Amino acid sequence: MVTTVRFVDLKGGLKHTASSVHIKSDGSLVIELYDFSSEAEKWLGNEVAFLLKVSPVAKSKMLSCLLEGQNQMLDESHDDDLLLRLIEERFTDYFKVKQWLEENKIPYEKGFDPWA
Repeated sequence: MVTTVRFVDLKGGLKHTASSVHIKSDGSLVIELYDFSSEAEKWLGNEVAFLLKVSPVAKSKMLSCLLEGQNQMLDESHDDDLLLRLIEERFTDYFKVKQWLEENKIPYEKGFDPWA
């Protein structure tokens, strides 16, 4: 079973939504948009979550892009903490992260949880 190892909440986004970023036990990174609006319940029947999953390999590229060529000694054991901190500092919500991933050609898988 894949579990969350570490996470940060992003500050911002649409009303009645919450965005967070999770490092999973399999090494992947998951960006989540949790929609608890009345519109989600009306049109989708429930509170829902939209997910973007970045593989461990793509996660390394993501960290390199966020560092933008800074000469920083990377310690693999601290990469996840640094990545979460950089994401938290740079992005306000799921949509900003998604746009940045696309602009930087970082692959991800989309997911949807209809029973969040």
